[in-house]
Amino acid sequence: MTSIHPPGGGWSGQVWVGAGRLDEGELVALAHRCWEHDGGMPLAVDPDFLRSRWSAEGGQLFVARDGDGRLLGAAAVRPAADRDTRAIVTGLVEPAARGRGWGGRLLDLALAAASGSSPSTTSDVGIGFSTGSDSGPGSSPSASSGVDVGSGSAAGAGAAARAGAAARAGAGAGAGAGAGADERGLVSVETEGLTPGAAALFASRGLRQIFAEEVMRADLSAGPLPPAVWPAGVSVLEWSSATAGRFHAVYAAAFRDRPGFPGWPAEQWIAETEEVGFRPRWSLLAVRSAADGLGAGTDLGFVTAAEGWIDQVGVAPGDRRTGVGTALIRESLTRMAADGHHDVWLNVNVDNPTAAALYRRLGFAHRGRRARFRPGAA
Repeated sequence: MTSIHPPGGGWSGQVWVGAGRLDEGELVALAHRCWEHDGGMPLAVDPDFLRSRWSAEGGQLFVARDGDGRLLGAAAVRPAADRDTRAIVTGLVEPAARGRGWGGRLLDLALAAASGSSPSTTSDVGIGFSTGSDSGPGSSPSASSGVDVGSGSAAGAGAAARAGAAARAGAGAGAGAGAGADERGLVSVETEGLTPGAAALFASRGLRQIFAEEVMRADLSAGPLPPAVWPAGVSVLEWSSATAGRFHAVYAAAFRDRPGFPGWPAEQWIAETEEVGFRPRWSLLAVRSAADGLGAGTDLGFVTAAEGWIDQVGVAPGDRRTGVGTALIRESLTRMAADGHHDVWLNVNVDNPTAAALYRRLGFAHRGRRARFRPGAA
């Protein structure tokens, strides 16, 4: 470990920054403090989620502590599953200890290790996590994607802990890509709670944002929700084994024009959608059912939902701006509230302000931002 003195004062004694170990409870507590301060993905404080990000085999962990042993921050490097990405860097800094340069030191160590230029080994790997909730020049910071209803081109949203969400959302390019000095595209820096200070730190290291989502929450306990208002001749079907393939067909139509669309076959997409926490009764398909000469029986749009989350929303291109997306979300929220849920979360890509505006009209409020960075990205 390297002994340094705090450049900004406020914490007495020496500060130790280097390879080390962390207790899981200590990290979870720090993750909670960072999330409460910064906002962002609520699942970023879940112990299982944290282990999945920072207890990876072959990872490296760096910590900063003051002279009394108090944890000031941590950063980790883990191998990436993506064949185009060598490693992923993540971290956080204690909110009360930011702005003193310790996070910058941690980020530099982690980037060096991720690029293969660090002499550190994996022998000091401890438990870790990936809130990336970092502010001030003191920290370096997986993935779900943004809902995209306002323009009609729906993208996925929802629980970051649910595998495959980034790919479903067409956000794969931002979920794991990155770059190192002569090996661009091999290192990714991630955060589940981006702050202005963290963004400034990343920019100072030549890191550029390649993906970002606004994290939003709605309170379902404030009173009766407005009823869903359906366009004339439109009805809804719930998710079932008989309708799942139709959901996928609308998903493909709605997502096809989105950057990063993975083109998953129905079997793969359905399996990913039906992961732990999925709620079929809240997942709805809008169908034109009236014989009005406008395509009776046509599937117009869909919403899928998981425990506490609006996961994905999509409307077919020819049926956008008709109120279908709004009605789908309202009906899904109404069912959540009827089943005793008091709040719901979603993510929406920052390049889709129309969808974000729709969610605000439906009662969702900003609760932070999550993002991915890489060196040298445009």
